Amino acid sequence: MSTTPNDFQFPSIHGFPPFFTRQPTEQTWESQVAQWTDLIMSYCRHYRIFRIDLHEVTVPGGSKLFENTQLKRRLSFETLQEIIDDMVQKGNAEWEGGPKGAKSQAVIYWRKPDDWANLIWTWVNQSGMNNDILTLHEIAHGDLVEDQPFYELDPFILNKAMNILVKRGVAQLFKGSSDDDSMGVKFFSST
Repeated sequence: MSTTPNDFQFPSIHGFPPFFTRQPTEQTWESQVAQWTDLIMSYCRHYRIFRIDLHEVTVPGGSKLFENTQLKRRLSFETLQEIIDDMVQKGNAEWEGGPKGAKSQAVIYWRKPDDWANLIWTWVNQSGMNNDILTLHEIAHGDLVEDQPFYELDPFILNKAMNILVKRGVAQLFKGSSDDDSMGVKFFSST
């Protein structure tokens, strides 16, 4: 089997059957959660995945990340919920959507919103976009940003990054029409 530069290289732990079963001893479980967190973050960063639907990824054939077909092992929905809960507590993920208390949609912060805000602010200053008004769509999908790391950034994370810049006093958001893509943002000159 040949690999391409885009293939993700799973660590050897992904080939270890007990890795897919919640371990009963607390110390072993903590190590398992740390290894799963590292793997989830690396995999999502590699493929630029911002969201995980736990219902979709924990079914047979749902995700190579949470299943090893050679071993015939798959991480359970409940175990993945526990892992994501730990990631949420550590600021590496956030639960989103669904009925109150439902934990099935997770936003993965392989780069934190504050880091995205810094990248966008650096680009604004380097590209001379200060005092210009741009839509959020232009920031995430525009021709000017195709070579930027925040190109095609998830709208939820983009909104969080923009709100961080607003709180810092370097940007102002303007309500557009009914959708978030048309929302505008003005960046102020750096002092």
